[in-house]
Amino acid sequence: MRKIKYFIILFIALFIVSCGGLNSYFYKLEESVIKNDYTKTQQLIIDSKSTYGNKNEFLYYLDLGFIQHLAGNYEESNKTFEQAKKIYDKNYTKSISAGAFSLFANDNVIPYYGHPYEISYVNVICALNYVLQGQNNEAVVEARQSDNLFRKINADSFGKAFYNDDPFIKYFMGIIYENAGYYNDALIAYKSALKNYDTSLYVQNFDSDVDKKKENKNIGYNLTAPKDLIYSLYDLYDYFGFPEAYNLKDKYSSLFDNRPAPDKNCGELIIINYNGLSPKKVDSIIELAFSKAWIYFNAESINSKEQDDVSKVRSAVAAGFSGDYIKIAFPKYERYGNKISNFIVEETDEKTKNSLGKEYAGFAAADMGTLMISALQRENLAIYSKTIARAVGRYVLAKVVADQVRQREDKNNGGWLSALTQMTLNVANSVLEKADKRSWRTFPETINMARIYLPEGTHTFNIKYVNSFKNIICTEKITAEIKKGRKTFIVTRSYKN
Repeated sequence: MRKIKYFIILFIALFIVSCGGLNSYFYKLEESVIKNDYTKTQQLIIDSKSTYGNKNEFLYYLDLGFIQHLAGNYEESNKTFEQAKKIYDKNYTKSISAGAFSLFANDNVIPYYGHPYEISYVNVICALNYVLQGQNNEAVVEARQSDNLFRKINADSFGKAFYNDDPFIKYFMGIIYENAGYYNDALIAYKSALKNYDTSLYVQNFDSDVDKKKENKNIGYNLTAPKDLIYSLYDLYDYFGFPEAYNLKDKYSSLFDNRPAPDKNCGELIIINYNGLSPKKVDSIIELAFSKAWIYFNAESINSKEQDDVSKVRSAVAAGFSGDYIKIAFPKYERYGNKISNFIVEETDEKTKNSLGKEYAGFAAADMGTLMISALQRENLAIYSKTIARAVGRYVLAKVVADQVRQREDKNNGGWLSALTQMTLNVANSVLEKADKRSWRTFPETINMARIYLPEGTHTFNIKYVNSFKNIICTEKITAEIKKGRKTFIVTRSYKN
């Protein structure tokens, strides 16, 4: 009986370890982020640091750093993200012992190590924080860190990593380099970005475009190259006197036929729009319970707190009244129903607030939602294998323990002790089995941009957020101070369910 006690103690310990409050906290965080009250969201995250715990401190700094960025606390945001970088570097090599322990409990007992795409977008936000403070050279440091990250990823994976490049990051860092006067670095970044964006909308029947589309699948999403990227690359080729300028202009002749003549007396407004919320991970559950007289089967996805609570009770009841019980939980991403797809910038008169009749369309520059979903899909084989092995292992262990109790209990007690043991272990299995739903929850689903050349001075705009049919969902007013020959950056966020 001593061994039986040890098994029961083990299950209780695993139960306690696996029943943290992080998943419940995610629902609160989601509600707070949707309300766009960054002060309250920031305080919620800080107050919940113990809920994240040591295993999820990387997520804590990601969530806090991004909300500080949205709140305009750029210096604090960068300090927070520096902590995230240190944790990512420390956790670059995963713990084998933690991975083995997860075979008995679930993946939530393993520290959240982070994904390369998360740390690469940390560099993007940090660079933007710096330029918004006028610290252009510090922003270049972030661009170089991003370049080094991709080189390390490719070196460590021998060029076979799923996420080994990112067209938006190269495009944005090209802007950062150019803004600080590092034109050669900007040229290299723009070339890399164009290689991985899709250009089939602008030019047909080029073999290189077919190859490029294959590369786009490597990073999970495929977006059309921004026209301004091609213009920027051409301008730098022309600046250096490289013959590639003529080749680029010839290849994308339709774009250059319609390009407004650059005005050196203008400055540039760059609007970075964080649109939507990143997809959230939910439990995809399969349950099988059976006794001599009945069979219970359930397959569902849990996407709300209320549904999660009901599912826990239903699973526990089914497990408790079953002779045999197996539960498998896989993570899957579910998108939020954001109505906004893009934005249109309408310039207005500063005094009368009336429209000046000038409108500029934004464009999709990055699709993090699809990137995250694609990354998880490539991990699914390993996740499924470990999850099934874990479920089968717990099922066998529960049967062995119950059988041992049955063999040793008093035959005159009606078998209640073995039945109670089986019920306890089944219920423990139903609670222990849950998917790893940790992810960067405060991050946007997409990044949209607009680049507008304007005369020096103060300009006011209406930003009209639109759906896929160009219908206006909501509007926002902004003011920008434009300086000749300089770039002005403005950050906005949009979401409407």
